[in-house]
Amino acid sequence: MTLSANPPVASDLVHHIGIAVASLDESIEFYRGLFGFKPGQIITREDIGVRGCFVPVGETNLELLEGTGPDSLITRHIEQRGEGLHHVCFEVEEIADKLKTLDELGINLIDKVPRTGLMGGDIGFLHPSAARGVLIELAQHSH
Repeated sequence: MTLSANPPVASDLVHHIGIAVASLDESIEFYRGLFGFKPGQIITREDIGVRGCFVPVGETNLELLEGTGPDSLITRHIEQRGEGLHHVCFEVEEIADKLKTLDELGINLIDKVPRTGLMGGDIGFLHPSAARGVLIELAQHSH
């Protein structure tokens, strides 16, 4: 696939790096104890099977994600691949338009229309096959 000189999903911010963890509480303590990071509020979203929080690190965040049950995508991810890197999220504007453009370009998407993310912003995922095995999330947050 060849993309034009004008990137269809221009971004200048990695909003967060998603990390799948077996124990959110232990992971928070690890990052707090090792680096002195101060985690944000813990949010549980049973509708998507996730309990997580954002940990600010400079201009970006770590998003620590724990599955809330055996059917959670995070729980299944950990069972198949172990704990660790889950996804990289780029902040974008006009996410619905960006997803539509990527779909028209033939980019393999998980989400063709935005959905609500853990923190309430609009998100959409590219399939890992589109980025050589990396799960990429696009997000639009109100600032």
